[in-house]
Amino acid sequence: MDLRADSALLAAPRSFAIAMTCAWLVAVASGDARGQSHPGSQAAAKISETVERWLATDQTSRDGLDECVKVLLAEAGVGIAWLAGQMPAALAAPAEPRSKGVQTLITHSSLEFLRRQRASNITFQGQYAALLPLQPIVGDLLFGLLLETPEWYPLTHRIHLVAPLRDLQARPPVSARLDAVVAIVEDARFEPEGLRRALAALLWQWGTKQHGQAMIAAMVAASGEGDGEERVQATLELADFYTQLREYKQAATTHRSAQTLAKGANVMLRPIAWYSAACVHALLGDNERGIAALEQCTAQLASPDLDSSVRLPRSMFDQDPELAILRQHTKWNDLMRRAFPPTVPAGGR
Repeated sequence: MDLRADSALLAAPRSFAIAMTCAWLVAVASGDARGQSHPGSQAAAKISETVERWLATDQTSRDGLDECVKVLLAEAGVGIAWLAGQMPAALAAPAEPRSKGVQTLITHSSLEFLRRQRASNITFQGQYAALLPLQPIVGDLLFGLLLETPEWYPLTHRIHLVAPLRDLQARPPVSARLDAVVAIVEDARFEPEGLRRALAALLWQWGTKQHGQAMIAAMVAASGEGDGEERVQATLELADFYTQLREYKQAATTHRSAQTLAKGANVMLRPIAWYSAACVHALLGDNERGIAALEQCTAQLASPDLDSSVRLPRSMFDQDPELAILRQHTKWNDLMRRAFPPTVPAGGR
């Protein structure tokens, strides 16, 4: 789910906190923050030792590279800050062997960071902001994979690049890149719908809204066609797209429409539909509607007859930043116990 706190009042403190954290980590990694008492100083020392050893070689050992990435991301903030400290020299002399090694480390560390974030099954605005200190290198990397996809990078993985680009490229890029993104969105014949919608949301963020508006119109039309189940599904897709656009009021209204349609058509919504609705309501500050949606979600998860393919992991509830305000609600613990009852150890009572 997206972290949908998109108002200036909420976004500004978060952006300031991210900037301050990154600045402090860069200071630690560069040696400006002295003393072993600082958190991260020991991690920075281990990073320096491991990575410098690899950089001093011919840099052909994949095992050595993998070990460097592992160490760099063991404490990702510290590792990214350490890499950021190496960037000025690498950009100044890109043909030098050490500079090429730094570029390689940034590439592999960034891609591994993206993979780990996807593996969490949680998505939120600002999720990839930790990579901001690696700009412009990481942005060039992501745009290259998206627009000039090399053979080694699967075309089906391009959609995974969009959320990071939204965090790293807040403003429109140069015209050539912007035009190339528009070309993908407009290529309904050959480009997958999911990628086109994600990029339409990126364009929306950059102020180009006609493609997203056209998609909304098509989804609204689809939500009025077919049987009850088809209309519910189309309405949920529209709610999800509004969420991608970070138009959270419309997303919340559309979720409620889907719930009404589902009730009238005797269609059971899946847990993820209620979970998504809870996230949107929470980010709008509507705690009661958020908890009401979670009550429906956890009631389904509590059923032993629920198919495992539609179950949600407890980690989503515990870690999703979108639900932070709902985790303070008086009903939260009871809902979690109902959905995820404690297991009784073997031999226990």
